[in-house]
This record gives sequence, structure tokens and C-alpha cells, in this order.
Amino acid sequence: MLWRKSASQIAAGVAAGDFSVTEVVDQHALRIEQVNPQINAVVYSLLDTARKTAQELDKAGRPSEPGPLHGVPITIKECYYVQGAPATIGLTHKQSISQRDGAHVQQLRSAGAIPLGVTNVPQLMILHETDNPVYGRTNNPWNLEHGVGGSSGGEAAIIAAGGSPLGLGSDLGGSIRLPAHFCGVHGLKPTNRRLARIGAVANLRGMQGVEYQPGPLARHVEDLELALRVLSSADYGWRNADVGCAPLARSSEVDFTQLRIGYWEDDGYFQAAPAIRRVVRESVAALRECGAEVVELSPPNVPAALQHYFAMVSADGGDDFRQLLKGGKQDAEVARIVRLAQTPRWIRPLMAALLRMRGEKKLADLFVAAGPRSAKSLWKATAASLEFVASIQQSWDDANIDAVITPPHALPAFLHGMAVELLPSASYALLFNLLGGPCGVVTCSQVGADELSDRTDLSDPVERSAQRVELASRGLPVGLQVAARPWREDQVLAIMSKVESYFRDRADYPDVSRLPI
Repeated sequence: MLWRKSASQIAAGVAAGDFSVTEVVDQHALRIEQVNPQINAVVYSLLDTARKTAQELDKAGRPSEPGPLHGVPITIKECYYVQGAPATIGLTHKQSISQRDGAHVQQLRSAGAIPLGVTNVPQLMILHETDNPVYGRTNNPWNLEHGVGGSSGGEAAIIAAGGSPLGLGSDLGGSIRLPAHFCGVHGLKPTNRRLARIGAVANLRGMQGVEYQPGPLARHVEDLELALRVLSSADYGWRNADVGCAPLARSSEVDFTQLRIGYWEDDGYFQAAPAIRRVVRESVAALRECGAEVVELSPPNVPAALQHYFAMVSADGGDDFRQLLKGGKQDAEVARIVRLAQTPRWIRPLMAALLRMRGEKKLADLFVAAGPRSAKSLWKATAASLEFVASIQQSWDDANIDAVITPPHALPAFLHGMAVELLPSASYALLFNLLGGPCGVVTCSQVGADELSDRTDLSDPVERSAQRVELASRGLPVGLQVAARPWREDQVLAIMSKVESYFRDRADYPDVSRLPI
């Protein structure tokens, strides 16, 4: 079945004449038509155009120097401009069709890739649940009662289901890594400004304290490197000033005997589920077998990291979100967040006190950290955030740490409708958005029946919700997060590849062939 192959295998097979581009596209189109009614991941189809492109490529014959993605079907997160498709980010009043590709989509096409469609996102791309008033909700292919994360949730879901071998997402707050973890695929957030932040509908316009990055998702780690090499080879002209220029080294050249890797399985803020902690321990053992030195680290001050993160992303009090939402239908959870975002800072401590009285300490702390700020207050918050990041980097320098492995998230995929209340459980991912270096998630295993939950402190309603997710998580995928110093995507990808190899042949690996749909 061609739809089970990796992007690299497809490109090699087309180049060798083992199968035609038309066969590849037709099989992926049939797979999308089979699974999409259940998961609602591809929300705007480009299959007719893709089939026509495939036929034209086959008619032209195999090129003497095919592009690295020649004949490879791909899908694209709905925020990117794709010729012939809308880019609404879930806004009902933004329905115009893009007349041309954005820069990253154009680069993928130039390498020979064939877009099959665009994939679903949360409204405004601000939740870890993919649902919006334009296209509706995306369901997890491993269990339709669970979500897919966000904001690249539709992308992760269709790749997990075999409808696409490779996709383009973006990550500001775990938006590539959490869907990869929830859906059982791999995803990579490159170093901030490795890739230009262009060619997509923007939100949080003007906010620079935390930066989003485009990045790939796939079922095979080698495809992440293939896609990143294509994307990072673009010439953005005058926009190059916005792009980092450090060369992209090859993961195959990483010497594991020279790596010192730190890890933690619990960040001291939000306990990770048993299966996720197990994956960290097993990955530690696997990496030690490869010759790496792996040492346990004390995690950074995670509550402080979250306070810095939310101070940055909420400094306008949700004004940009309100401007984008004007004139359209609002998702109920998005509307709730936007209303809370504009709460004046002077009243936040009082409201937080009321939350604490109800036992909701984690949400209370985040509520105090967030909210509208003056320019003076924002500058101070930005300076404090930079100092915090520098202190973490220095501590890892002092310990000679090259890379870090951790849980990607405290929980497996949420049950639908729980993303807002469980926002604190994303602490593992949000830390690395603040740090800005390369960070990926490699899928590893599935939750076993004997490791659902061992959560004991249920005084906070957030913890009770977490337990509810854990008790319903049997069979769901779980992954490992891998981070490194800025510009060392090669080390991230090398570690991910070793971990993938360790888990892939096991019976509990979340392979597409084992999906229940």
C-alpha cells in the first residue's frame, strides 16, 4: 500500500520507476476519502488538481534530476496560503481563495511535492483543540472521542491516518509537537528564525516575545529532515534579514559518543502520565546503548517559565484577537479566552484569589501572569524573560548539556472540550517555545491498560480533569520531546531517529497499520 510509505520511500520509488506519481496520488486520495469523514482533518480538498498534476508529471516522464520531493503528496495547515484554497484560521468572514502559494508552499512545490488539501486548525490557532465554526471539529484517528491538539491538529491527524506522508505546520505554543504527541506522528519546531515567518495568516500581530516557527510533520523522522532541508534552502530575498543563517548540519554526522543529554520525566509542576514517564525512561536506556551520556537534570523553574510565556503572548489584552474576530461567528471557548484576556491587571489578583479558594491554583497563577500591559510593563517583562532564558542556557552550559529529552506534554490526547481547563498541562512544551531552540516530538508507544493513572493529589479541579483523561487513555499514542541548543536541529533529529528505531518494531508502536479506522 503506497499510502503507508514514507515521503522518502515515495520519492525514491517514483525516481526508480517502481510506481507512478498517479498511483501514489490516487492511493492517498482514496485513503483521505476513506478516513476523512470520521476525523474531519482535510477541510479543503485539492484532490482534483493533485490528480491532474500527477498525470502531467507521468506524461512528461521521469526528470533527469528530480526534486527531492518529486511525486510526494503533502498536506498543508490551513493558515498557509495555498493557491486555490482558503486560509481562514477558522474565521467565518475570511473565506477568500488564495491566488498563489505562500513562500513555504511554493518551496515544497518547487521540490516536486503535490498538495492534496489543507488541514483543520482551531479558530485563531489559540487552543489545543482543533475546532472552529467554519469547518467543525477534528477527531483523533486512534479514538474519535479524543481531540488532536492544536493548532496543527488536522495536519497531525491526516498524517497519522495515512492520508498524507508529510505536512507543513507551525508552532508557537506546542502547535506542532502536541498534535504529533496526541496523534502518534513526529513533528519538528526548528530554531526560531531558521525559517522565515511569512506566507501565512498571522495572529498575535506585532508580538515578538515568543516567536512561531513553520515546521514539518511526518510518520518517519527521516522525512522531517528531508522537508526541513527543502524549506531551509529557500532564498527569501530581502526577507533573509529575518532568517537565521547558521548552516543546517546533517543528523547522520552526529557522534553519539560525544553527546551529553539531560532528561527529566516530571517537571515538578504538572505530573506526567505513567505511560509518558515510561517512554522517557526507556528512551534514556536506548540512548545510553547508542553511546550517549544521559544524565538526570533538575527541570528549570517551570512556573516562572509559564509566567514569562503568558506575559508575552497576552500583553495586548487580546486586542488583536478581537480585531480578527470582528464580523464573524466566534467559537465559544475562543470567545471565553478573549474575554478573560482583557480583564484589567488590577482586578486579576482578586479573581485569582477566588480561583484559589476553589482549589484552582494552577489556573489562578496563570491568570495573574497574563493580561494587558503598558509599554513600560511589557519592556520590563521582556527583559525579565530574556534574563530567565539566559539563566537556563547558562545552567546547561555549566553542566555541558548538548540536548534535553522530556515528556512532550503531561497527558495523552484530551477528551473533546477539555483544552482550556487543561492548559497548564502543556507546561512541558511551552518551556521550549520560550527558549527558542529546535525541539521535536517523536512518537514512541501506546498507553497500556495497566498504566492509566497514578494521580493522587486531586484537590485542584485541573488535576481531576487530568485523571479523567488518563483513565480514558488506553491505546492512545505517547511520544518523547527532544530539544537542543539553537541551530542544532541535526542533534534533535539524530536523537529522534535513534528513539524511533528503538520503538518502531515493538507491538505497542503507534504505526498507521494498527489504526482502528
